Amino acid sequence: MTTWVTSVQPVAAMPMRRVLRAYAIEVKYEALRVWRMPSMSVPFLLLPAPMYLFFSVMLSAPAVAETPALANYLFSGWLVFAAMMPALFGAGCTLAIERDGGLLTLKRALPAPAGVWLIAKTLVAMMFTALAVTSVIAAALLTSTTTLSVGQLVIMAVVVVIGSIPFCALGLFIGAHVSGAAAPAVGNLVFLPMLWLSGMFFPLPGALERLVVLWPAFHLNQVSLGLAGVTEYSYLPPQWSVGALVGVAVLFGGLAIRRLARKG
Repeated sequence: MTTWVTSVQPVAAMPMRRVLRAYAIEVKYEALRVWRMPSMSVPFLLLPAPMYLFFSVMLSAPAVAETPALANYLFSGWLVFAAMMPALFGAGCTLAIERDGGLLTLKRALPAPAGVWLIAKTLVAMMFTALAVTSVIAAALLTSTTTLSVGQLVIMAVVVVIGSIPFCALGLFIGAHVSGAAAPAVGNLVFLPMLWLSGMFFPLPGALERLVVLWPAFHLNQVSLGLAGVTEYSYLPPQWSVGALVGVAVLFGGLAIRRLARKG
């Protein structure tokens, strides 16, 4: 009896240079795809600055005249708004569309680093967040409606761009569970209540005011204000809010990955 012995050669690990190139290529084409979808890119980039000017500069002028510190609080709130849109809708809606069209199945079959497409979606959402945040900062500087220093503006910008990651995780969770047609509607069911019930733009009744801690937007706003040294409207230590945001990112990001690994 002849025994055939075959040797299995170990598969060499992909060089780091090729891994980084794979990530760069995925990020590049993900950015191009979102940029070429006007329904996604246009609202992300064009809505935050005009809405900031209308609500926080024009309509809030009497209140700001009585309480100058309110201008900085409203400014921080609209930075958070600028971070939420591309993170929640950009990551979630595109993922749901890819799942519907079978593109996600194809991507998972390609010889690429594990999770490269999820990381690419997160990075592209952060890139669009940076552009939207820059437009709000430019509007504030042109209208001289904030008393924050350049250093404080930079801190706030960096905080909200990094702080968009939990909203990306929430968007990916939505995109992993619903269809491409339903994703924008479900996203709005999360986005709009969070936007108005987080207490970033107007006082809330007592019962609702106690519930602001449930919303990630409130915590990102608190981190932005706290690290920038704006103490007038800082209600929680920044480290508490950072912990809440990390928890949201880990929870919803983990649930999204689990769903995609099981059902695609």
